[in-house]
Amino acid sequence: MPVRQATRRYADLGSFLAEYPTTLKVGALLLPAGLLDDDPAPEMKIDLVLPLLGRVGPIDGQVVARLPDGGVALRVAEIPPAVQAAVGQMLDIAEDVKKWLLQSGQLVGAGAAPTVQAPPPPVVRPEVIEQLQARIRELEGRLGATPPGAPAEAGGAEVSRGVPEARPRGLPVPDMTGVAPVLSGPLADRSLRDAFIGLAVEKLTGLLTVKRPDGRTRWGFWSKGGPVGWRTEPVEEQEVLGMLLYKGGTITEQQLQESLVVMERTGSRQGEALIEMGLCTFPQLVILLQKQVDFVFQRVLREREGTWTFHVLDDLPERFLTPPLRVASILYRALLKHAKEMPAQDLATSLRPWLDHYVVLSPGVERTFEEMKLTSDEQQFVGIIQKTNYRLREIFSVSSLSRSQTAAAVWSMQDLNLLEFRPESDGIRERERFERDLAVRRAASRAKTLFERLDVHWICTTAEVEVGYKKLKEEWSLTRLARVGEAHRAAFEEINAAMDDAYKGLSTDAKRREYRATIIERMKIEQSAEMLSKQGEMAIMKAASRDALNCFSKALELVPGNAEYREGFARAQAIPR
Repeated sequence: MPVRQATRRYADLGSFLAEYPTTLKVGALLLPAGLLDDDPAPEMKIDLVLPLLGRVGPIDGQVVARLPDGGVALRVAEIPPAVQAAVGQMLDIAEDVKKWLLQSGQLVGAGAAPTVQAPPPPVVRPEVIEQLQARIRELEGRLGATPPGAPAEAGGAEVSRGVPEARPRGLPVPDMTGVAPVLSGPLADRSLRDAFIGLAVEKLTGLLTVKRPDGRTRWGFWSKGGPVGWRTEPVEEQEVLGMLLYKGGTITEQQLQESLVVMERTGSRQGEALIEMGLCTFPQLVILLQKQVDFVFQRVLREREGTWTFHVLDDLPERFLTPPLRVASILYRALLKHAKEMPAQDLATSLRPWLDHYVVLSPGVERTFEEMKLTSDEQQFVGIIQKTNYRLREIFSVSSLSRSQTAAAVWSMQDLNLLEFRPESDGIRERERFERDLAVRRAASRAKTLFERLDVHWICTTAEVEVGYKKLKEEWSLTRLARVGEAHRAAFEEINAAMDDAYKGLSTDAKRREYRATIIERMKIEQSAEMLSKQGEMAIMKAASRDALNCFSKALELVPGNAEYREGFARAQAIPR
């Protein structure tokens, strides 16, 4: 009787981490040789036993290949939430171990991996391509194809050891006859690109149909917001997996021909034939299939003739597919690259009409941003927009990105409908921000030290006290009550009184030093001055005049009678600026 359940055990953390990037992370799972006593069923349930955490699961998997070493490769449709959480814990544990090893000096930061120069792709002769394309068409005809529009049959993807049964080419196309699409449009405008973003935000599953004037039809299979597979009738040989690998220099002409023979002999798909030939592993195949999906997606983006429709489906005919492409991330990176290559004046001109509009995230896009693999600075930038309420002209001064990067990011996100420009402020968000800022400022006004009440460090100069005081007085001026309401007058008066009191105690060198001595130990003051002096010497060696002056001026602030610090300050002044 076929085995329907199995347990995949990981001996230690290292074995799990070594396998994870090429298996679970890309929608695959491997059962090593010897794990199963009998043949597996076409679909199985797999439990995982993880180091430290124990058993989690089950995961539904479809057997797609028996490996040459006796192992079994499965494609995973979806990782259950409990398993996702356990895997996340394992990755967190690994990160904690790494940090501990680095901090304890037992591990030195790893350098960059050596770059391996890939061999140049072979020169593909036109006559060879024609012969291979003809062979592919012949084989496709012999294996049979699901007629477009015919009802789909989901059957297993098991590679038979016995007499092969011819499998339909490509993914089965569900019958949409008489069913109205939820979205449609021409390829000539940007409606399809906008639809791609909408599908990603809404996490929709369904069927995209693209019809071209030459009669060729392409179907795109969408799962949870992104494409997971394509099918074209008549077939476009340059999109076939084997041809892509051959043109890219991954396999030879002879290996491609042999894979076609294996397909004919076993009734399998080309990727499975490549596994049987030992040309790739199943995890590698999953990655290759993802690249194939991306390749076709990029081609669809460039098409300008024809029409498209999209039908929403509860499920796809074939459940066990590659993980969906992150469409929003792909489109954002392409637009960002274009924006950075635009003349700065053109980019500024395109944003100028919105400078006095408020920048807000479009409704429901927060999850989309989480999946876009943004840099840490980009994530911080999105967080600023999400939590605050700024006009576009104000965004540039608070952004975590440079001015040019901010302009490019805003232009790209708005073009993808991830950002909106609104003429009026969001009253609720603005009120929430004000109340949050008010609570923080009142807490600072009641702080223990005068330095904290002005938001300055205890090692500060007269100039820094002046700047801090002026900034806070402008921000919390009583004239602001006209906008926020008289109900806050008492809080404003308390804040202003605390600022005035702190300024009186810190505004002169003598008062500031006298007060500092009452709250900071003398030894700490002297040690801090010595450290600043050393930093100033390093800045002088680098000819960094501003840094050197800042360090020595603060050293003198702490210990004004030190001749060494005065001499260092004089040398810093002599550095050419």
